[in-house]
Amino acid sequence: VRNPLAGMTLFAGILRDEVPDGDERRGHVEKIQRELDYLERVVNEFLEFARRPKPELADVPAEELLAEVAQLASTADIDVTATSDVTAIRGDRSQLRRALLNLAKNAVQAATAAGHRGKDAVAIRARAEPGAVVLAVWNRGAEISPETSGKLFEPFYTTREKGTGLGLAFVRDIARDHGGAVDVASADGETTFAVRLPA
Repeated sequence: VRNPLAGMTLFAGILRDEVPDGDERRGHVEKIQRELDYLERVVNEFLEFARRPKPELADVPAEELLAEVAQLASTADIDVTATSDVTAIRGDRSQLRRALLNLAKNAVQAATAAGHRGKDAVAIRARAEPGAVVLAVWNRGAEISPETSGKLFEPFYTTREKGTGLGLAFVRDIARDHGGAVDVASADGETTFAVRLPA
């Protein structure tokens, strides 16, 4: 798939350069390029999902990790907050970052769609529980129905027109590979995804 996709992307770019500004056909070419970009993202995410390596465990500074994810997920309208009650998390930093960033970006999209703004819409928190560390991503927004929540972590299941359906499957598999699990609770205009890892 990647080889013909690269060829189409190349020739779409050449075609765009040959169509003058102001020509209505240029808009058609740009739409083709956007769809090709989406296909490229789907292929890349699928390959990452299929080839994800085993986690390399180390002590990850919790506050630093959460602050980085919060900064990357924040938008002009929503300032993601991050707090940690634990010093370190035992895990693979890049994979935990990927899982938390997926959850945080989803939370920002959900809060934005519900019209929420500012610092009180999305939060990330690390806390200790007996025998576990919990990484929780909370947001205000429309609740997730019980019917939908049962399918959320299945590969390729998505409720978004341009979603790949792999983001939450990544989170589930990363949690499992760390000996943990992920669950979701959604009610009263709030949703929390919690990744539980061994302490």
